[in-house]
Amino acid sequence: MCKEGGSMEMAREKLLHLFEKMVQTRYFEETTERLNREKKISGSVHTSIGEEATAVGAAAALREGDYLSASYRDLGCLFERGFEPLEIAGMLYAKACGATNGRTRVLHVGSLEKHVLPANPILGASAAIAIGAALANKKDRNGLVTLNMFGDGASNEGAVHESMNFAAVFQLPIVFVIKNNRYAWSTPTEKIIPAPILADRAKAYGFPGYLANGNDVLDVCETVSRAVEDARAGKGPSLVECRTYRVSGHSGNDKNVYRTRNEIIRWKQDCPIRKLEGYITEAGFAGQDEIDEIRFRVQQTVNEAITQAACAPDPDVDTLLSEQQMIC
Repeated sequence: MCKEGGSMEMAREKLLHLFEKMVQTRYFEETTERLNREKKISGSVHTSIGEEATAVGAAAALREGDYLSASYRDLGCLFERGFEPLEIAGMLYAKACGATNGRTRVLHVGSLEKHVLPANPILGASAAIAIGAALANKKDRNGLVTLNMFGDGASNEGAVHESMNFAAVFQLPIVFVIKNNRYAWSTPTEKIIPAPILADRAKAYGFPGYLANGNDVLDVCETVSRAVEDARAGKGPSLVECRTYRVSGHSGNDKNVYRTRNEIIRWKQDCPIRKLEGYITEAGFAGQDEIDEIRFRVQQTVNEAITQAACAPDPDVDTLLSEQQMIC
């Protein structure tokens, strides 16, 4: 999706696609937060507002058939991999039309068809599952790559380090992506990780580490694409650190007492969506009218999905108890 080359029209289509998925992620999550405040949906709400470029850009670096292992906060990855708003909206309401057929309200979802491994509620544990997929791909010699995403806090978990070591020893076709949003829940990253550049951890395992601007979807996509294609070529694993910022709280009831209002405002000014929009319009790939049309279309699609999900039937007992589903 993000590979260089091709015509101007191909470049334009790619840019508008990335923009649409980022806008879709932002608007869906803003709507989710509003519904949660209005008590129209219950349960935990973990949004990624401000981090859209990292999620969408990293997932867009994959080819069809590659495996994605993301976290419960990576809605942009799911949209990029083909999940529809209705599938996610159905999850919010625990309805039969949801991606998990009503079994869960959070993004602990996977899809064999879309090659998306289920998100794990145990932070860092997804790395161990992801290397299993990568090992299978290597044994099958199918040329497929696995992408595993986790946060800066989760990068401290033992399972992550064991998985990176295992991947290095067996030269697995996997790319680890750290979404460094500068806070592990409410703890500043520098208070729990002494290394100023998390990508440097790759040196200890003998594979490359890259640093990307997590608020620039093109930088994310190009950096992750390079790592993915190296893995596909048999060069082993890589680590990519994407530096971004979570404007939204850790969860729906986060009061943000651990950071200042000015800090949040400052990062809002570095909005990844506005950054891409500016590039698209200034480079002449699309005019403001087309940008506005994309926003309108996305909002309409999300609103329709929310309305449909709210009125959708609940799952029946037989479905809940008998079907096999990729959830965790």
